[in-house]
Amino acid sequence: MGRMHLSAAFLAVLVLSLPVDALHAAMVCSFEIFTDNGSYYNSPDMDLYVEVSNRESRVDFTFHNESLIDSSIARIYFQSGAFLGIADIIGGPGTSFSQPAKPGNLPAGNLLEPSFVTTHELSFGSDPPASKNGINPGEWVMTTFDLINGGTFLNVVDELNPGALRIGVHVVGLPDGSSESAVTTPEPTTLFLLGLGGLALLRKRRV
Repeated sequence: MGRMHLSAAFLAVLVLSLPVDALHAAMVCSFEIFTDNGSYYNSPDMDLYVEVSNRESRVDFTFHNESLIDSSIARIYFQSGAFLGIADIIGGPGTSFSQPAKPGNLPAGNLLEPSFVTTHELSFGSDPPASKNGINPGEWVMTTFDLINGGTFLNVVDELNPGALRIGVHVVGLPDGSSESAVTTPEPTTLFLLGLGGLALLRKRRV
């Protein structure tokens, strides 16, 4: 799931140069599947990502499924850093989620190094039937967090890049009936877009 990238330092320079009412900063994190439960764990037609954007004293995480095959993001997990406090979850059309997810930790999260440990109560699960009410292709769900402990959007970005803040999802309803777990993967730099609407223009599908 390749993305275009600009450095955090470059973003900071641009942020400081923009008028406050024109500022909109966002990043996109891809999900990489780390389990191997069926025939579709490495399918090029799987396209899952989360858009992270700033909104005054909050940070929005909007989960998207743009896959070309049957699939449903049924559970969302945060291994949170120091700056996020849960505020709300907003379901897009066709989705229905509640808090917390069951099971309470990312399935197979212990296979990761270090192990994925969900922060208390920072998980969300689709209501039964899970695959129908989850995030199916073309759908989205947004979780909104308050910034706490004096944190800023750039603090959240700094935690996402090295993996201090990790996000995991559990995908069900694949064509062979299997399910897989995926996690955001830290990279040296991350995609940043400034200007409303820019994210949709510059986002690239994986090849």
